[in-house]
Amino acid sequence: MTTETLKCQECGHEELDYLANHIMEAHGLSAEAYSTKYSGSQLVSQRLLERFAKSREHITRQHPPSPEALSLVLAGIDFPVNWDVPESACLPLPDHYRLPRHGILGEDIQHALICLKFHRSLYIWGLSGSGKDAFFHAWSAMTRTPAIIKSVKPGTDIEAWFFSRAFNEHGTFWEEGVVMGALRDGYITESGRRLPYMLLVSDLDRADRAQAEHMRLITDSIRGRIDGPAGRSYDVFPGSIIVATGNTAGAGDERGRMISANPLDASLMERFNARFQFHWMDWEDEKEIVKAKFPLLFQRCPSALDKMAGATKVIRDAIMDDKLHGEFSHRALCSILEHAEDMIRVGQKKKIPQKLLRMASRAWVDGLPDQENRDYAIKILDPHIKTLPEGDTSHVGNAPLTPDFK
Repeated sequence: MTTETLKCQECGHEELDYLANHIMEAHGLSAEAYSTKYSGSQLVSQRLLERFAKSREHITRQHPPSPEALSLVLAGIDFPVNWDVPESACLPLPDHYRLPRHGILGEDIQHALICLKFHRSLYIWGLSGSGKDAFFHAWSAMTRTPAIIKSVKPGTDIEAWFFSRAFNEHGTFWEEGVVMGALRDGYITESGRRLPYMLLVSDLDRADRAQAEHMRLITDSIRGRIDGPAGRSYDVFPGSIIVATGNTAGAGDERGRMISANPLDASLMERFNARFQFHWMDWEDEKEIVKAKFPLLFQRCPSALDKMAGATKVIRDAIMDDKLHGEFSHRALCSILEHAEDMIRVGQKKKIPQKLLRMASRAWVDGLPDQENRDYAIKILDPHIKTLPEGDTSHVGNAPLTPDFK
């Protein structure tokens, strides 16, 4: 049977048999989102659909994935796509997500992908907003890997993730938690395949000593086990991926900005197969995301993109050089751009003020810890965002957005 050419409705790019890789990599769209946007468009050729139907007939319980299974290439690494796992069993794909390819974060991502390829356990740390949890959400969604996320809350008992004591009319009994069932039994698809889960533990560096100890057995390099009730333990289902994220490298707060982080036992940290730092996103990746998130802003004010590129660089350089006490993550950048776009919406047909970005920067600047930092941030921001060109600020009507808004 011959191959079939499929055309992307977003940009006209053509692929043979399977288009989902391209729309995810180039446009950050899931198959469902693309199909909703372009009703009736094909992502998979009839040839592959027929091969899938044939392979499904021969899949039995605990059978390995069919060699005919679809695959997804991420940063040059091939991953099977579990076509029989529903979206509801995976972590959701973040809005407008793009897999970082440039700069240091692009390298960080590639190292993490290599570990995921071989089902290694991972501890990922980095500054707030460096995309740690978002990356694993996206990987689960794109590869259809069944996954569970749990977040550590200091002072709470996480033993219930594994088991807890419950009661009914007949008395008390041990009730198994969702994490125990997932790591012990895996995920059973409708077609009968048994697949390993990914467990994502967010903010592990917020854990106290007792909470952190629950990670010790399941990350054992000889044979992962799960603590059960009454002193019992169970084997972790082969291939299960244990991932933990945090803002620190495990030694506690080094910068005075993550004061709720606790030191983690070095012997526990070494049980993770790999420990990687995630850095802030390179502008080449970040600009594509913000263009997708704030289309009205950049349609009305095209120069805002280049202005925010310069502003982002000087702010982050100042932070890394310890000249500015604060953080400027992707979330912080989005807070400024979101406020700018909201002001345009409120203004409707009124003239866009030349100081739009300068006014919008308050959404981040005002959150800095003291006036000295706020003044310094404004000083280094102003050369980049103080005014927009006249062409960006003209529109129907002559009234300013807010006459006395400074």
